[in-house]
Amino acid sequence: MKIKLLYCLIVFITTSTYAQNDTIPFAKKTRLNFAKTYYEIGGSYSPSFTGKRLSSSGVENVNHSESFNTSLSWGGFHFWGHAEFFVSFPLKQFYTNEDTYSFKHVAITGARFLPWAFREKKLRPYIGLNWSAFEFQQGKDAINEGPKLEKNFSLVPNIGVLYSYKSFALRLGADFFFDNEWKYPLSKEEFVTIQTPKYSFNLSLLYYMESSVDKNYENSEERWNSYPEVSSLAYKSKSFGDFFLGIGPSISFSLSESEYLNDKYPYLEKRKSSESYFDIAIGYQFNKLNMFTALSFRNPEFIRSGFGKQFHIKKTSFALEFTKFLTDYSGFAPYVGLNIAYDKINLKEKSGNTSITYNFNRLEPGITFGWDIVPGKTEEFLILRTNLRWYPFANYTIDGKRLKIDQLEYNLIQVLFYPQRFLRAKKIRLF
Repeated sequence: MKIKLLYCLIVFITTSTYAQNDTIPFAKKTRLNFAKTYYEIGGSYSPSFTGKRLSSSGVENVNHSESFNTSLSWGGFHFWGHAEFFVSFPLKQFYTNEDTYSFKHVAITGARFLPWAFREKKLRPYIGLNWSAFEFQQGKDAINEGPKLEKNFSLVPNIGVLYSYKSFALRLGADFFFDNEWKYPLSKEEFVTIQTPKYSFNLSLLYYMESSVDKNYENSEERWNSYPEVSSLAYKSKSFGDFFLGIGPSISFSLSESEYLNDKYPYLEKRKSSESYFDIAIGYQFNKLNMFTALSFRNPEFIRSGFGKQFHIKKTSFALEFTKFLTDYSGFAPYVGLNIAYDKINLKEKSGNTSITYNFNRLEPGITFGWDIVPGKTEEFLILRTNLRWYPFANYTIDGKRLKIDQLEYNLIQVLFYPQRFLRAKKIRLF
């Protein structure tokens, strides 16, 4: 349900606010054709591989079927068609033969470089690097159902070609997985090495649109394109500052293994990504100072389970952050800052009908960094933001063992609304 809400939010905001006609060619480099937004649906083919399971006679090999993993992606072509940034989510896994294992990408974000800029009716090659997360779980046909393992920080190189026609493009590509070995528990005591496929092929269809032009602003195209290619975000700002509200889908990744988990549950996943959740923010942007401050609410959950055991972390957090914009490059405005979070951690360990609960509350310092997409600088009342937060010192002690929760929070895309800018724009907009 959260994934569906995520995509409904992205599709509604970007299509209703930023979608415009495609009359400006990429060859003419202006501020307002800096980026194109796209939505993509497709899938990847993975070959068969050999797994292992426990049987009455011991460990035996099992042939796992070829599979096809479907996915839905949101992304954009930037820097006038030479770069591509995207995020992707899985939909469903299909097998060529009946099988019960699971091997899929949980979340993917990455970048691709196009040596020749993206053009209509042109075949364009690309190379890229994905920051990928994988899930692997042996099937229920074994004596004991194994835990779901993850690889959250695998770097996956990829190559491919794109061909576009009007507002659509066809992609054919390949991914290469160098980190394909899993130390998998067949029981609480017995571990084996399983190698998943080293590559996959993908085929997908894209629909793309302009993501920067807004014709409802009077003379906005001429005025915004007159801005320098590189300038301060405060360039020609007429107001000292504005309040904003924001909401966007997020996911968190554990960065380190924990002494506590390794000692007590060596057969469970050591580093785990969270369930998806929403990052909700209220803040104030100091336009002429190129800064903003915000109070953000997040509530990620981490669940590890296997062989009748479950380890569940629920985090409720409010973070107060102070950030500084570094520059504005044709509507791409990166920033960096510090934050302090008040974290409430609820940890529950379950085994059958019994459970143990631990609660922690404390302040946690962190680092914030990210970027805004702002073709209209401080005039726009709806903008898109991507931000990340890192908490390097987040760890707790249980029974003398250290439990690390130094996760990286990745706010995929956040929609910001500035009420004061909306009221100002309403006076000059052509409704």
